[in-house]
Parts: sequence; structure tokens; C-alpha cells
Amino acid sequence: MVTLCEHYIYFWDIYKYLVAGLTLLAVGVYSARNATGVAGRYIEARLGKPSLVRETSRFTVVEALKHPVKMAKRLKSKPQDALEGVVLSPKLEERVRDIAIATRNTRQNRGLYRNILMYGPPGTGKTLFAKKLAMHSGMDYAIMTGGDVAPMGRDGVTAMHKVFDWAGTSGRGLLLFVDEADAFLRKRSSERISEDLRATLNAFLYRTGEQSNKFMLVLASNQPEQFDWAINDRIDEIVNFMLPGLEERERLVRLYFDRYVLEPATGGRQRLKLAQFDYGLKCSEIAKRVEGMSGREISKLAVAWQAAAYSSEGGVLTEAMIDARVDDAVRQHQQKMDWLHGEGVLDNEGRPMPAKGSAPPLKAQEVLRPLQEVPSDRSKPDGTPTDPSPWMAGGRQRKRKLTPCQVDGNSW
Repeated sequence: MVTLCEHYIYFWDIYKYLVAGLTLLAVGVYSARNATGVAGRYIEARLGKPSLVRETSRFTVVEALKHPVKMAKRLKSKPQDALEGVVLSPKLEERVRDIAIATRNTRQNRGLYRNILMYGPPGTGKTLFAKKLAMHSGMDYAIMTGGDVAPMGRDGVTAMHKVFDWAGTSGRGLLLFVDEADAFLRKRSSERISEDLRATLNAFLYRTGEQSNKFMLVLASNQPEQFDWAINDRIDEIVNFMLPGLEERERLVRLYFDRYVLEPATGGRQRLKLAQFDYGLKCSEIAKRVEGMSGREISKLAVAWQAAAYSSEGGVLTEAMIDARVDDAVRQHQQKMDWLHGEGVLDNEGRPMPAKGSAPPLKAQEVLRPLQEVPSDRSKPDGTPTDPSPWMAGGRQRKRKLTPCQVDGNSW
């Protein structure tokens, strides 16, 4: 009897230990899984780059491990001039410099950042100034485009919240630059937008309803009149980036001539040589000819000079080659302006449309109507029939043979 009781107690102890061990194992597994999920979300919010962010100055752990030297240089870097390499009119330059100084002092005093709207033609320096503003203020910057929001569909709301959660974790402060913001911040009352895009816009409005000391919102648009009224209510400063004037164009031409022509020619490491002519006078002449061009177009023109030198036999860039590229650039710019104003465009069938003020082209029926209205006979003023030939032959009417012609691209 004693032996049976001892065996019973022995197996009961084993059963208790087994149940306790399985319970602890289950608790450990579930705890580890939940802790891993929480840690993953924390790391993603702190270090991972959201899918909507195209470019950022913030370093992730992976990038820091891949580029340790670049990371060290970034940590030791000093704030840059906000207008270094940015060419603006004196009035606009004074205004944006005040914005840069105010933003830098706001970060140093941990104040509330002001939201900015920059509008104007493409290529006038909006994105470049946003980057320089962040570097001057000692902030991180992140660039997202409005065109990436609509394809997100139902995931747009979650992706938008991830952007702002990630922006709030920056210890240096983050400048969130939204390029082509009018692509998804459109008017909800008049524009036909999907429910998913409307929900994403509402999420954006919710996260930007109050000013923040964690991030600064900078919007860029070519058509700011399309913004929803709630977006306009969140803007504290509006800056108009206009096309460069004559003085600014000359500064831009000289800047890009030095960067893409003179520096490679004097460096001695590239296949580029420069013929002898008055460089300063030539830059002044070019600045007068490129009226209406943006800074980006002038930059592309300088790259075209460099490409012309590389494609030549001796790698020598002559004054005639520069003038030829300028002529092409001016002609292409005029063609773009004609397209923009509805002149010189093609219709749905690929035919050129008339310019404004010109007479519309004749229809095929209008051209052929005088030829089709051929009389069956001729009569003199007194009513006497004339010789039936060549209209009548053998008492039978002979139709006039029409030669084919081209009207509206068709043979008739």
C-alpha cells in the first residue's frame, strides 16, 4: 500500500512539473512574439524610412553600417548657408533668408515651426531651397511627392500616419517637404476624388491640425489654387518663386558655366577643352537670349555644352558650338510655351491645329462642292444651246474627270 502511494505521488509530481513547464513555455513564446512585434514597430518608427518618403537626410542603421565614413562626416558637419547655390531675386532672397534665420532660431529654442507654401513655375528652386533650409537650420529633411499617395489606395491612411510618426521621432527636427502637393491635397467639395484618397487627405489634415515642435511642413505646388481650403488654413507663410530676371539669369549662366564647363576643362582629368573667347561677354549674351527660361532649363543648357564638347573629335568646346546649343534651347523653349498655351498642338488624329487668330481649315466637302456642281448643259444668254462638246458627246452626258487631291490627310 505504501509503495502504491509513493508511485502515485511520484507521477503526480511529474505531471505538475510537466504542466508548469508547458505553461511557462507557452507564456514565453507568446511574450517573445509580442515583444518582437512591439520592438519591430518601435525600430520601424524610429529608424525605418516610410514608403512614401522618397529622399531623406536621416540615416538608418543599415545605411550607417554601409557608409560609416559618410555618417561620421554628417555628424561633424556644420550648418550651411541657406542660399548657397540658390539664385533668387534680391527681394525674394531677403524674404527667404528671414525664413531661414527664423527656422534656425526656432529649432535652437525648441519653438513651434511654421508651415510654408512655395509656389511658382517648375525649375525655379523650390526643392533646392527646402534642402538648404533644412541644412542651414540643422534639421533633417524628408521629401515625398503627392503623386505617390493616390496609388496607395486603402493603405494610404496607414502610410500617411507612418510618415508623421516617423517625423516625430527625429531628435534634430524634421523638415517634411511635399513636392507636387496639389496631386492629392485637392478640394474635396469640387474635385472628383476617390474615397481612399479622401480618407488619406483627412488623415493628413488630422496630423497637421496643430503646429508642432517636431516637424516643419513645406508644400510646393505649381497650381496652389487647387488646394483644399483646410490646407490653406494650415499655411503660415506663402512664398512665390518666380522665373529669374536678367540679372538672375546671368548669375545662373555663369554659375553653371563654371560648374559644367570651366571646372572640368581646368581639372585636367576629363576629356574637355575650351577654346579661347571672352567667357564673361558670352555669358552676358546668353542671359539675354534665354529670357523666360527657368533655372533648371539653364542648367540643362550648360549640360548640353558639356555633352557637345564630349561628342566632338578633339573634345574642344568652341563659341560656335555654344551658340548652336543656345539656339536649340531657345527654339525648344518656344515650342514648350506654344504647347502650354494651346498653339501648335496636335488634335486627336495627329494633325496640327491652327494657331490662334488664323482661319480654320476647309472641310473636304467645302473643297469638293464647286467641283461636284457641274452643269449638265450650257446655254447662251438668249437661251440657245451651245455646242454640247465637251459636256455632251453623242447625246449622252459626259462627266468631268476629277483629279485626286489631298484634303484633311485623305485622298479625294
